[in-house]
Amino acid sequence: MLCFTVKGRAVPYTRMTHRGKYVKTDAQRYLAYQELVQLHARQAMARENWQCIPKKVPIEFGCKVYLKGGLDGDLSNYVKGIEDALNRLVYEDDRYIVRYMKGTAKEFVGRKDEERVEVWVQIAS
Repeated sequence: MLCFTVKGRAVPYTRMTHRGKYVKTDAQRYLAYQELVQLHARQAMARENWQCIPKKVPIEFGCKVYLKGGLDGDLSNYVKGIEDALNRLVYEDDRYIVRYMKGTAKEFVGRKDEERVEVWVQIAS
């Protein structure tokens, strides 16, 4: 199982056009967060000697999003953003995710410095 934590506030999935990713601040923030998730995933993969899960192999995925404040964003959009960031890196394609692991949730914390996302990925059993 590959596990890693991304510190800081999560950014939910953002729909964008090709042009929009260059001019919309929400899109730029989302793309920057994707790069941060990929950096943490690469570091975890190196530590665990993890190889990209190939196509057609069923995957279990989980993440817990810790946020300070109210009900900002849908859990599904946070999950989608993390899934997309890991495409062609941790697994070949997120369409092979067959199950969300127990613990996938959005939780609220009291302080901004506690905001983070914890991610788990493994080949489905």
